[in-house]
Amino acid sequence: MFSKKREKGQALIIIVFAIVALVGLTALSIDGGNAYSDRRNAQNAADTSVLAAALAKIKSQNYSDAALARAASNGYVDTDPTGGSSSSRANVEVYRCDNASASCNLPSGADKTQYIQVIITSNVRTYFAPVIGVRQITNKVQAVAWAKPGYTGPYYGGAAIVGLKQTGCDAVEFSGHAQLQIWNAGIFSNSSDSCGLDIQGSTNVQTYDSGINMVATSYTLNGNPTVNTYGYGINPNQAQQPYPPPNLPNPTCTGTAYKAGNLMYAGSYTGTFPPSGVTALQSGVYCINGSFKLNAGQNLSGNNVVIVMQSGDINWNGSAELHLSAPTTGDFAGLLIYAPLSNTSTMQINGSSNSELTGTVLMPAAPIVVNGNNSQLQKVNSQLIGYSVELSGSSDTQIEMNPTSQFQFNQPPTVQLIR
Repeated sequence: MFSKKREKGQALIIIVFAIVALVGLTALSIDGGNAYSDRRNAQNAADTSVLAAALAKIKSQNYSDAALARAASNGYVDTDPTGGSSSSRANVEVYRCDNASASCNLPSGADKTQYIQVIITSNVRTYFAPVIGVRQITNKVQAVAWAKPGYTGPYYGGAAIVGLKQTGCDAVEFSGHAQLQIWNAGIFSNSSDSCGLDIQGSTNVQTYDSGINMVATSYTLNGNPTVNTYGYGINPNQAQQPYPPPNLPNPTCTGTAYKAGNLMYAGSYTGTFPPSGVTALQSGVYCINGSFKLNAGQNLSGNNVVIVMQSGDINWNGSAELHLSAPTTGDFAGLLIYAPLSNTSTMQINGSSNSELTGTVLMPAAPIVVNGNNSQLQKVNSQLIGYSVELSGSSDTQIEMNPTSQFQFNQPPTVQLIR
């Protein structure tokens, strides 16, 4: 009889604990669901608010007011949660990323003044959880946007050597006994892999007025190379550039190119270019379907010319002498040699120490190779932009780049959600 009474008492205790557990589970499912829903809504509000702020910044308007207004329209009205009221709906913080209170976590080298962060801290009242001592749940979300200003200038900030491939090795490679000196510009590797920038052998790479920039966190160094950026550094974690590049040029040709004596006149041409005996190009656009080939001892000059490699490769012998310059006016001012995305042929660009190149060499899908024995390109005022760029062998390249002589890239202001 006494044991039965004790069993009844134990059952009552178990029921009470079960009820508490059920209330807790109910609190978890209902209040937890409300908190999750609020967090999702708060994140959406933060995303749209920071985009509104970035757009206002580009328009030179008050970006803080724009963010607060958009957050309020999504139900997150800024209040002060430090005032002691548990009924505060939200606290909305808006910072430019150079503010000490911001925590934007941007890539190294990013201009913090161009980025905005919105942080929303919201309080969600609970209905069942107060039974277990939880009266409200706090969510904190954040979003960062890039208010990217418009840009008119050379591609990729005016870097002299640019490898565009986004992954994999040897976007930019220096090997063998290659010698490179660059003035007024630097080097950029767009690959996210550590082997994307590969420096090896006994190469000597020097950049006097800018550094070496790369998307990856590190680079590959083998052998006994010499690298000197004179204080500008080898800078990792740079923002990756889109591929294919936006706003590529589209030069076209009128008529058929033809030869008259040692002169070549602009137009479309199929076959090995230039034809035998041609030593000078008249001004204009040349659209080539074939190989642009210069043999040892061959000379070629041309001012105000654009060479479009619609298909085929480039193969310049290291003893060939070139004097080529891009137009200085018009839609293609500064564009010397261009290969569209459809052309993936290897472009071997060598030449003698007397060769002169002025203008952008833009081949976004093609590998560019400067190599050969005693190949010298020492009067180069060009950007070399390829899917990959390799300097190898005993090549000796000197680039003294004037940004105003390069093709100018026009990009309107843009707004981009970073995170």
